[in-house]
Amino acid sequence: MTTFIASLQNELMKIFARKKFFVLLIIEILICLLSGGVNYLIGKASAGAVSTSLMLSNMPMIILSFFIQIYIPLMIFMASCDLFTSEVQDGTIRASFMRPVSRFKLYASKIAAITIMAVIYLAVLFILTTAMKLMGGAGIASATGVAESFFAYFLDIFPLIVVVLFAAMLNQLLNSPSLSIVICVIIYIGLYILGIVVPQASGLMFTGYSEWHNLWLGVTLPFMTMISKIGLLLGYGLVFGCIGYYLFERKEV
Repeated sequence: MTTFIASLQNELMKIFARKKFFVLLIIEILICLLSGGVNYLIGKASAGAVSTSLMLSNMPMIILSFFIQIYIPLMIFMASCDLFTSEVQDGTIRASFMRPVSRFKLYASKIAAITIMAVIYLAVLFILTTAMKLMGGAGIASATGVAESFFAYFLDIFPLIVVVLFAAMLNQLLNSPSLSIVICVIIYIGLYILGIVVPQASGLMFTGYSEWHNLWLGVTLPFMTMISKIGLLLGYGLVFGCIGYYLFERKEV
């Protein structure tokens, strides 16, 4: 466990050493602030016809869809390319293989580091939008709404883990960072669009479960249906994880 924690800290340092992730975090914050500002201006321009407080009170859930389906997966693809294909290309992966840590722990620490980064983006989004919700006039009475939003954000971490495993697997097949991120984005967008064009296929692809909270909040599905969907998401995670680790274990550099 000590070697895994040390490896995880090392991988996290690699991510946070890249300034682009801080820049993208700032961009995330600016998007949230601009969204709140636009809602406020709409309320002023409509002379109260459009309720600004109503829009701000639902801000955490309104803005979650964009970030959980597009923005954060893009960050995951970028981090995966940095920790896998970039290290293979510049040869630094050899130093990692020479350290007293098994390849399984090394692979798991990279997966965990990318997941932690994604959770940080999600946590910042939740904190910022919740603050805007409270400042928008929701008041203390919105404690139930805040708890529901927190539960929704927490649930959406699980499909993000599957996206991390998916990106890590694809990065074992390519040696070019630029090509790797392009392939990840194209396949992800292709699956997402296919789920829209063919609604029947959406329930069979992991991209159709990015908003995992929709299955648990509000009107819940029958028990057996929920079990099948949980099993499907777990199946994707196991397949991506096992294939990715198998390729990583056999990698020669």
